[in-house]
Amino acid sequence: MPVRRSLPFLLACCCALLASCAPLTTVYDLNFRAGPGGQEIDPATLLTRQIVPADRLVSLPEAFARAPEGAVILTCWKDTDITNFWGPCSHITRKYTAGKVAETYNFTRPLAGIYPQQVEYGYYAVIVLDMGVTPDKLPALWAAARKLDGKLYNLSNAPDTYYCSTYQNALQRAVGLPDAVPYRPELSLSLPADALQVPGVKVLWVGLNQDSPAAYRESRERPSASRTTDRAQVVGTDSPAY
Repeated sequence: MPVRRSLPFLLACCCALLASCAPLTTVYDLNFRAGPGGQEIDPATLLTRQIVPADRLVSLPEAFARAPEGAVILTCWKDTDITNFWGPCSHITRKYTAGKVAETYNFTRPLAGIYPQQVEYGYYAVIVLDMGVTPDKLPALWAAARKLDGKLYNLSNAPDTYYCSTYQNALQRAVGLPDAVPYRPELSLSLPADALQVPGVKVLWVGLNQDSPAAYRESRERPSASRTTDRAQVVGTDSPAY
């Protein structure tokens, strides 16, 4: 019980320490809305504009289904709070095969490995990214993933440990590609949402959770849907993580 009561205080301290170094985000809430179809998505402005071409806006499960194997997937809550003060897009994963993802998460899933994609279904949105993984690179990519199976989650960059961003970076490097998430030296961290700033990255799909408040249905039917931040209504919410 004392640990649980002290957790908000510890998180607040961490927030203050990190925020004193540099701003972690300028986007605190997401409300993706459908725009005219047939257009490319600018990754760098996606989180600020929050307008997605209608033919690229799908349900969350459909985004996973359409994602090519090896694609990097940024996962986002609808809002920001003390548990994800670095911004709503607080986790990054990768499609392994149909129905599965390759990742490490946080202390609730502390080992790197292959997980059912349903572990991502509590999020408001997923953003499917093309980071240059072509079919010919998949054997080497998954060989690298197998070598990382069981590696421990650690946010401190300790040797032979990973958090979600550094895990995906390790897989990228194994197939000769640039990091999926750039490193911020002022924070000593790689923040998941920065994947949208990587030169050459392409947004393939944005998937919205139909069970998330004011999400997929309202974004299609009522573009001016009001924002809702009651994350308790979202099914299967793990704590946000890198």
